[in-house]
Amino acid sequence: MNEPDTIDAKSAAALLHAHVEKFYAEFNEITRHAKQRFLQREWNGQREAVRERISLHERAFEKAVRELSISRSLDKGWWKQTGVEFEKLTGSDTLAKTFFDAVGRMLFQGDLASPLFQSSTSGKQDTELELVSVSYETILQSGFFSVLQKIGFEVSDQNLIATSLKLLEKMNSLIPDPSNLLFFYPHLFYRNKHAYLLGYGNVSERVLPLLFAFTNSEDGIVLNALLTTEEELKNVFAFSRSYFLVEARHPKGLVDLLLKVMPSKPEAQLYMNLGYQEHGKELVVAKLHQHLQQHRSQFMVAPGIPGMVMMVFTLPDYDLVFKIIRDHFKPPKFVSRQEVIEKYLFIAKHDRVGRLADAQRFEFLGLPLAYFDQRLLDFLLLDCSQSVSVRQGIVCFQDVYVERKMVPLNIYLEQARPDEAERAVIDFGHAIREMAMSNIFPGDLLIKNFGVTSEERVVFYDYDEIVPLVDCTFKDIPKARDDDDEMNAEPWYAVNESDIFPEELVKFLLPAGPLRDCFAMDHQELYTAAFWNRLKNLHQNGVVVDIQPYVANLV
Repeated sequence: MNEPDTIDAKSAAALLHAHVEKFYAEFNEITRHAKQRFLQREWNGQREAVRERISLHERAFEKAVRELSISRSLDKGWWKQTGVEFEKLTGSDTLAKTFFDAVGRMLFQGDLASPLFQSSTSGKQDTELELVSVSYETILQSGFFSVLQKIGFEVSDQNLIATSLKLLEKMNSLIPDPSNLLFFYPHLFYRNKHAYLLGYGNVSERVLPLLFAFTNSEDGIVLNALLTTEEELKNVFAFSRSYFLVEARHPKGLVDLLLKVMPSKPEAQLYMNLGYQEHGKELVVAKLHQHLQQHRSQFMVAPGIPGMVMMVFTLPDYDLVFKIIRDHFKPPKFVSRQEVIEKYLFIAKHDRVGRLADAQRFEFLGLPLAYFDQRLLDFLLLDCSQSVSVRQGIVCFQDVYVERKMVPLNIYLEQARPDEAERAVIDFGHAIREMAMSNIFPGDLLIKNFGVTSEERVVFYDYDEIVPLVDCTFKDIPKARDDDDEMNAEPWYAVNESDIFPEELVKFLLPAGPLRDCFAMDHQELYTAAFWNRLKNLHQNGVVVDIQPYVANLV
């Protein structure tokens, strides 16, 4: 008979399987109601659903670890046998195996040589999707209603008729042969105030992406765009945007469909786009290890001005950066380690509007010691000892954040042509505006904290001083009483902790010169308290400000 505090492998596997089943049942239930929220214009509820799904991950893993950690059987042999029993229960379910490996990493605090189930893009699981197929000729004869009716999504006749001429003009220019079959995923993708119908056609020996974008306003549901290029779709599915709510009986099959229309997107990022961030993270680690084995390059300090809160390292030939919280922060930084973790979690659950990088937190990640430059390793062990240790040839990270690599904006502006630099500073202003529209004040607005993506889009990535816009008090600087006030090194007016004076932004957003002048031509109002308070009032009144990730081309 087992002792009360001993859990045999079979029982442990059953316990984990129950947690997996419960997790995905709750995950799918939250997702399933996205259509109803869209139809009823419950925009705050839609955002809350995304946050709740993220919280589900944390609770599920923590509970499983807590229940298993009481076992006196806790050793690697027992865990391996638990994996054997777990596989009997889950078969080829790769998402369940990801759950198992994530629990193991937390349970043994990174002291496992490798995941028991290696994440792979291959697998025997059922990935066949049941797509809706319609000939283009049917659409020409019956209208786009025929497609919507097949997937149970209704758009008022009046609104669809209003856009049908432009829709057919656009489709006719791309699909010359009416006999072409078009294929559609039967569930829509929901995010914020938008819904998307995904499809594709095999046209002239190439895959033609089709992404139909819908909005729902007081006038009803409107089809306002058809996106037909990989670049347009990638902007909607960007790593700097929030996760979608979309029903997926076979997530692997859906990711394969997305790769068909966006072949240059990383598979791991697509899983994250769909809300399966833990599986996406497992794929990130698998791909990283594969890269290290093939290229034999070494980790190095990331280019750019070193951060005061985060130490950043990367590989010279890889598209990710790794961020570690330093042990101590020098003035003027006064946040705590826990506050930094909470800031990053806040952003993970927030609407990132295409301007905030998706920073995935990895706990107990181990990387081979041989791939670390000695200078970098010494620096990590000295300055980040709370997060980094070396054990048996492995560099173990208790906490590390992984982000897409970007060119820091300050470096980009030094290297860019004048026209490229002007476009970047104008987009820099748009990034600040759109974060404000999403109830975010970045805090530290220095250009070194912004990056330029491969699509030449400016994105913010330093979150230790980020705060909700509604928590800030925006003020105009009072007029000086006399010349002595203006000459004084100290301000002549009271400044409270939450006070922000937008007029002062002009001093440090950009150095004096042509680029600052270019910025001011498009974004002068960012220097006014009125701009910020106007948005603050909207957020305080519960208004969800819409930021459309595409150009409306049908209205």
